[in-house]
Amino acid sequence: MGSPASGQPDQASRVLSGSFSATGQSAAAVFYQRFNVSVWGGGGTWAVRIERSFDGGTTWLVVDTDAAGTDASYSSPFSGVIHEPEPGVLYRLNCTAYGSAAINYRLSQ
Repeated sequence: MGSPASGQPDQASRVLSGSFSATGQSAAAVFYQRFNVSVWGGGGTWAVRIERSFDGGTTWLVVDTDAAGTDASYSSPFSGVIHEPEPGVLYRLNCTAYGSAAINYRLSQ
């Protein structure tokens, strides 16, 4: 549910949030059924991928591809909902290109 007003407590049951100040990966967390993914901020040219792991974090797969089959990567602010039908799947964000300002993120359920 997020925060109903600024300064109020977050009502989501699970939240993974932070920011990138260089390329790299966020922490990972298990999300199941419907959950939110939001990325914003950044300056210059940047790119973030949503990744998931079915084997406890040994292997990471990009969640989606574009029409040409290229791994989906986001380079401007976005927010969306993912539906994960399988319990126990780990999710993380992977910043593959960093520009000139912090890239903020939040995954929540």
